[in-house]
Amino acid sequence: MATSTAQPKQEQTVDGFLDGLVTLVQPRRGHRAGLDAGLLQALVPFDATGIAVDLGAGVGTVAFCVAARTALTVVGVERDAALVAFGAQALTLPQNARFARRVRLVTADVAEGRSVGDAIGLGDSKTDWVLMNPPFDQEGRGSQSPDSRRREAHVASPGLLKAWTASAAALLAPGGRLGFIHRADALAEAIGVVSDGFGGVRIWPVHASENVAASRILVTARRRSRAPLAIMPGVVLHRPDGSWTAQADDILRGKAELAA
Repeated sequence: MATSTAQPKQEQTVDGFLDGLVTLVQPRRGHRAGLDAGLLQALVPFDATGIAVDLGAGVGTVAFCVAARTALTVVGVERDAALVAFGAQALTLPQNARFARRVRLVTADVAEGRSVGDAIGLGDSKTDWVLMNPPFDQEGRGSQSPDSRRREAHVASPGLLKAWTASAAALLAPGGRLGFIHRADALAEAIGVVSDGFGGVRIWPVHASENVAASRILVTARRRSRAPLAIMPGVVLHRPDGSWTAQADDILRGKAELAA
């Protein structure tokens, strides 16, 4: 169940995601679920158990996907109450009944750091997974949406990734795993934020097609691990004809994982 019972007032759509494994209620305009969420959820193995937290959950896309594919109990954290209301509505749909009891959506600011656990009702409880898809477009770089909510979901303020990682670290048990997606050209920053208190870092470059530089990276790291960093085989999304590769198609249908 979600903590918000407010009904969305914006125009909305009801959409299948992950090949219909979950059903989303989304605003017709503004930030909508897409490829990044589909890739991020694949970092969690099918046999994962315990508690997961999705930071910056939006309408609950990643939280729903993870709950649908695994036995995890998932808390989605989102500062925009309107998006939480969309997610709460989706959890009442019969299409999501199989996992809805294991999902809770909470309105809170991820940047609150060590107080996030209290804000979302976990207190001193430690989680097994924290997932995050933080805003990571650079201010003033490229065209930006005139829609304020979409812009906030995409454009990062300085130090945002570090602040979100600190919030994740405070939530994770020793050995618990952080997973996130970011721009490939921010690789140094991504490694830097998990250099203190994490180990066992795994990085998957994501390529739009073969022989094209990676545009995204997927990252996992273990809390208080001493294992070395590893660069994993790249994920190639498209064949030369523009269709999905077999791996990408399986990921986006919820049939494959990238866990290591």
